[in-house]
Amino acid sequence: MRDTQKSPPLPRYDRERWLETALNVLATEGGARLRIDSLVKNLGVTKGSFYHHFKNRDEFVRALIDYWSKEFTESVINDVNTSEASPSERLLSLTQYVEAEGLDQFDIAFRSWAAQDPVVAEALREVDRRRYEFVRGVFAAIGFEGAELEMRVRLFLVFISARRSVYTPQSAYDSASETLLRHEFLTQKH
Repeated sequence: MRDTQKSPPLPRYDRERWLETALNVLATEGGARLRIDSLVKNLGVTKGSFYHHFKNRDEFVRALIDYWSKEFTESVINDVNTSEASPSERLLSLTQYVEAEGLDQFDIAFRSWAAQDPVVAEALREVDRRRYEFVRGVFAAIGFEGAELEMRVRLFLVFISARRSVYTPQSAYDSASETLLRHEFLTQKH
């Protein structure tokens, strides 16, 4: 007699879970591993699950880029912009939010992927432009202008985006103290 007991169904992935999983694959394995066959195998789901949410890989890539841009740039900017805090406090809040939530964890992966894919490169330039405009506006509201404004904006953006990619020895300060010291360094007029 055959065993008529059904095997458990495969897990279901909604569109957002596919995108979250893809971000993690991108960060740990690179853009080359964002192939449909690799993803469904790693997730233990069928290709039908993928095609239920995405027409093809190009649509998937565009959705992933849009998701990253919205979740890790636009929503953060919107949250910080709605604050009634001073410009300096908003900049500190932005830094603390990015660091506490690890929102920069995918930046290096996207930059690496952009070096190989012109669609990703174009989207990355737009994200960088949006971040630059926002941070520049905050530093300008603090009172910086000219070369001093531009240098502070660039230092802030490079640090916040690439801090995970450069090894530095353990600091004598805890991360909260270090964040405050860095903030003071960047926002104090000399």
